[in-house]
Amino acid sequence: MIKKYLNFIKEADETGINDSQDKKEETTSDSSKFTDVVDAIKSMVEKTIEKSGGELKAFVDSYIKNPDDVKIEGFINDSDVYEFYLKWRNDIDEILSDVNFFDELPSENNAFGLYEYVIKGTQKAFLELIKSVK
Repeated sequence: MIKKYLNFIKEADETGINDSQDKKEETTSDSSKFTDVVDAIKSMVEKTIEKSGGELKAFVDSYIKNPDDVKIEGFINDSDVYEFYLKWRNDIDEILSDVNFFDELPSENNAFGLYEYVIKGTQKAFLELIKSVK
């Protein structure tokens, strides 16, 4: 049986919509997907707390409220952030895709070069990940 082109397109659209909805549900409901990177972040936070004092939940809350003022050991300088990106780039890219970071113009994030764009994106993904450390 030969299908009309329009029927073929409609079927493809319906299938594509269902696939993208399944992927959205999968990424939002499967927070255990990033356990390794979350564990690494938790370790970084714990090292910072050992040096400066405090408790995990309060530190994470203060970081979420104002990430520019709260410094985490191993995530202070741009070079630290870039090394973190290189180590966890697959997870970070997936998170940034989930939060539609790549849909924004780099100038909207005050990133005018590729290095700055990677740094800003990694910081955004780090903020999303640290929310699950609580």
